[in-house]
Amino acid sequence: NYKIIHNKFVNATYLLYQCGTEPPQEEVESGEHKLILEVPHKGGLALTSTVQIPAIELLGLRSEVKAYVGNTKWISSPCLNYMLDEGEIINIDGDRVDVAHSQSASSVEEYLLQNPEALILGGPYDDANADRTMVIAGSQENTNVGQFDWIAFYAALYNKEDMSNRIARSAQQNYDCASENSFLLSSSPTQRNLKATSPRRVAEEDDKRPTLLWASWFEGYGWSVASCPTYQSDTECEWAAACNVKILSRPEGVGNAPESLGGRYWYLSDEEFLEFGKDADRWVYKSQHWDKVFAEKGEEYLSQFKAYQNQQIYDTQGVSPNSWYEQRLAEYYVVGMDVCAIMGVDDGLHKSRWLRNIFTDPVGVMPECNVAEIDEPYVAPVSECVPIAAKLNVASKGDGEGNAGAVSTFQGIFFFLV
Repeated sequence: NYKIIHNKFVNATYLLYQCGTEPPQEEVESGEHKLILEVPHKGGLALTSTVQIPAIELLGLRSEVKAYVGNTKWISSPCLNYMLDEGEIINIDGDRVDVAHSQSASSVEEYLLQNPEALILGGPYDDANADRTMVIAGSQENTNVGQFDWIAFYAALYNKEDMSNRIARSAQQNYDCASENSFLLSSSPTQRNLKATSPRRVAEEDDKRPTLLWASWFEGYGWSVASCPTYQSDTECEWAAACNVKILSRPEGVGNAPESLGGRYWYLSDEEFLEFGKDADRWVYKSQHWDKVFAEKGEEYLSQFKAYQNQQIYDTQGVSPNSWYEQRLAEYYVVGMDVCAIMGVDDGLHKSRWLRNIFTDPVGVMPECNVAEIDEPYVAPVSECVPIAAKLNVASKGDGEGNAGAVSTFQGIFFFLV
């Protein structure tokens, strides 16, 4: 009759008990739980980040969102924007908002006074002890699968675990399928053992696989590039491994890590970056500001890159300028298929959805919200991956070889059900 969620990132537990029952007395008296909540939750949700929106939409819970904290201009969801415009979602902390909406509240405290049963979904570095707050830390997972699996956290609030399991399983099956296909189609397949405990490095050997440059420019700092000592180091490392392509990884000690940013982020100078990436076959520019960097660096500099010469540079505006930081989280497996497609290691049937060729493709535009189906679960508008092993009359990878899509770091939450 109850379940306990343990958020390991902030070391907090939440006790959820079923509507019509009483929470277990021993758990209540233990004083260990940051929040004790009846489920299905009926007090509405206040979101604090766009990265929380995809799971809500996948589960068909848009109408449960009653407030959004912070600047709404970064929201790309057509339906949440519609609900904001219609006053169905209140904007909290309106002094930080430069988009006019019909309702607002000056603070979370004010909102909770008016809506005492509301639940605030905080970010990973928000106060875990704040009133009526549950911290969501999916963004702190290094891999795509790990980030996506936090859908189970949202599902637990509404007893939708079966649904979230089906969604997660379907996503991973498509991801695994794309990885399997790329392995079979690769001109230089490597025998990979990519289990969670494997120390194997991404692209550790000098091989003939196509090379991927994953990099973008940050004004005042320099070029930010992939750092992939293992395929689990970051999402782009995982995509590259899933597609069996070689991603260029920043060599240790190359670049600078500004103390103003805590020494956590490394940047390359123009000279270092040219030496690092000039021979890459494809370049993914993870930003919507290619025009800005082109104006800053100029064609004389950029034309020294092989990817530029061959018109093989892609940015992240395939769906829309801002949706990479939101809706893309609902479609990590589609991005995996995109990476395989642009690298030429797929069956040729999938057209890249998220990664836009800056030379040939237009900037994507999000469709309008279908108001009549506002509570319908979000489904990605792409065809499912079709395994090609049978067509090629070859054996698929053995059980001992695994693939990148099959691994989740999913270390941030733990469920205990009774």
